[in-house]
Amino acid sequence: MVRSVVAPAALIADQAKTAIAEAPNPAGLDEVDESTPVEQIEAAAREYEHAADQARRTDRGERTAKKVLARLPAGTHGTWRVSALRPRGRPGPR
Repeated sequence: MVRSVVAPAALIADQAKTAIAEAPNPAGLDEVDESTPVEQIEAAAREYEHAADQARRTDRGERTAKKVLARLPAGTHGTWRVSALRPRGRPGPR
């Protein structure tokens, strides 16, 4: 078991003495006076949320389809040809 040798109250007291310095604005970000209108920010946020949701749905659908196809033996199934592929990093049969 490991325990701190510093009393918890001393940790808080040290933080209270530390001055908070504001970091400079990284390059490429808008300054406060040249900020983008709220309507444009909200539209961009909605568009981003929609795109991220679509990507998650696509990933889930791909995983579901992959599970079904992974169980099938290699061959022609209806109009589709299924081939068995080894996962990367796994050696083939010897």
